[in-house]
Amino acid sequence: MQIALFAGWIIPCAIVFLVSGINLLQFPEFLSWLYTLGGVSVIVCALVRKRDNFQFMPRLYMTGELFLLCVSMAIALVMVKDGLGNILPLPVWSDMSFTSIRIGSPYSIICTVMLMAMMEEILFRGIIMEALLHRYSSGVALVQSALLYMLAHPDPSQMPGAFMMGLVTGAFYLRFRDLCPAMLIHVAYNGASALLLNVGSHHFTQHSPVMYYVMVAGCTGALIAGYFLLQRISLPKSTAKAAPLPGKPLLHTERSV
Repeated sequence: MQIALFAGWIIPCAIVFLVSGINLLQFPEFLSWLYTLGGVSVIVCALVRKRDNFQFMPRLYMTGELFLLCVSMAIALVMVKDGLGNILPLPVWSDMSFTSIRIGSPYSIICTVMLMAMMEEILFRGIIMEALLHRYSSGVALVQSALLYMLAHPDPSQMPGAFMMGLVTGAFYLRFRDLCPAMLIHVAYNGASALLLNVGSHHFTQHSPVMYYVMVAGCTGALIAGYFLLQRISLPKSTAKAAPLPGKPLLHTERSV
């Protein structure tokens, strides 16, 4: 599935470049739609083949406590990612980075903040991670899905944040086996990242570096505390009954779409 996703993204770019000489990597907004269409194609393929059990639609389980935890962890994750970027600066491949898309139109907001977030959660948690959970332990499936999600973001500056995002959303998916919390975290994360990208944090790091890194450290602690709070949130009865044991393959009669 991961190979198919990359092929659906890279092959059209290569064909256009060979035929016309136009480098599509210079058009990140177009690439974001191409990436989204590639992910949707993989999802449709999984629907048609029905080889692995996966979660295509969220169960829409959400409480006020869970909503606040999802949003707060998403914001904390953005700050930690930004702090890591300042401490360990990585090269930015601007032509391959979707972060060059600013919030300036409903088109950009819908595409980068919402549609891509939901598509990626269906693909990486609902399909890839769900398949891994029926083959490996929960810890192995969590790390593997996070690594695959990181590799789907080839810009080196995005990789640490993508890996952490995969771990956080994967932990919520493991807890509830529902895409709704993961989607909420991802949408909130994209929105907060876009706002921080437009506002910028460089002036804050230059004028108040101590306060900035205190905030980053506090957000790191918030992520750790949020993980333990996650374990204390009660599960819906349907999740407790329906979720199979990690690493245990489903019987044919248990498979559902």
